[in-house]
Amino acid sequence: MQALQNRDLLSSDTHAMDQLQDFLRQRRAAHEPVEELDAFEQELHRLFVAAEREALGHELSRFDLDVPAVEVEGERYHRVLRCATTYTRAAGPVRVERSLYRRPQDGHALCPLELRAGIIEGAWTPLAAKQATWVVAHLTPQEGEELFDLLGDMTPSKSTLDRLPKALSVHWETQRPQFEAILRHQEAIPDEAVSMAVSLDGVMAPMKDGQRQAKRQQARAKGQSPSGPAGYQEVGCATVSYYDCHGARLYTRRMARMPEGNKATLKSQLTAEVMGALSQRPD
Repeated sequence: MQALQNRDLLSSDTHAMDQLQDFLRQRRAAHEPVEELDAFEQELHRLFVAAEREALGHELSRFDLDVPAVEVEGERYHRVLRCATTYTRAAGPVRVERSLYRRPQDGHALCPLELRAGIIEGAWTPLAAKQATWVVAHLTPQEGEELFDLLGDMTPSKSTLDRLPKALSVHWETQRPQFEAILRHQEAIPDEAVSMAVSLDGVMAPMKDGQRQAKRQQARAKGQSPSGPAGYQEVGCATVSYYDCHGARLYTRRMARMPEGNKATLKSQLTAEVMGALSQRPD
């Protein structure tokens, strides 16, 4: 990205930094311990988070370009708006002023700050997005919301935590074979491995909108006895495991896909994993 005109970054106040430094000076000068350690720890954390948020806000503003026009991949974009917006970062929300640009023939706005800083889905800093997706990979969005609220840094809602991995999944799926090939190249088969076990199976999982009661009522209306996992769908599961000469499992690569006819994508993933392993270790 090339700016067609330079700009000076305006300095902003350091109120949060000053508060933190004053607090630390007071505690260093004190001779007695605090009355309540829990309250002190919470206040100390709050001040550090506020100072961290302020520092990152200053750095984010450096990625902004406040110029009449910018050029991206040979295309010229003209400034159409300058306003402040809030981004989610690992230590909480930060509000930054930035410029938006648009091509005359295109209605889609471009934000240099977000492109240069690597903002995820127009809202998340890379670290915040990484933490959020890790959490919802191990917890439900509701549990993730409760965890972040307890930690006292960023506080995304359960609906926000639910949307983020779904949005990222769209980008991943468009280039999934290439991404998975890169991952396979980075994973080394243990040197002591002498055999490989390949498995393909499925597990029935309840769907949030599975319409379980409606399906059971339909069965009764047809004179049938409702049975089986109504409202469930099969999740495809696959593994590739490596074993040493004693039969001890050394490493397992796990794959899974949500409901899909005949496990087509999962089978292609499994085939690519096995062929990649045989190519790396023909023995």
